Amino acid sequence: MTAPPAYPAERTALAWRRTAIAAMGTGVLFVNHAATSGWHPAAIAPALSAVGLMFVAGLSFLRNNSLHHGHWAHGSRVIAIATVAVLVVCGVALVIGLTDPGKQQAFSIPSTSEIPAVTGGGQ
Repeated sequence: MTAPPAYPAERTALAWRRTAIAAMGTGVLFVNHAATSGWHPAAIAPALSAVGLMFVAGLSFLRNNSLHHGHWAHGSRVIAIATVAVLVVCGVALVIGLTDPGKQQAFSIPSTSEIPAVTGGGQ
């Protein structure tokens, strides 16, 4: 028994839908980072990355709809655009991860003068 030819297209359409959802969720995280960092000029990169991911989400949604309507051709341009956009956003995330001053404070080792002394002993 072989599967009808619509099943692979349906699986691919669902994959594009999952890509749209993941792009929207990651875009929200970039907006959160830009907002919590105080919207200073360095927040432009995560904000633009969020816009790029919303573009990928819209593109993925359109590809999902076209597959549902039986338009199976012309996917190579969509794949190439989505790949380039995701690679650029990954590059921005890497730069943010390496240069974020808040991260350096979060992972710094406190000196002995910053560690409170334990007093008492009662439970």
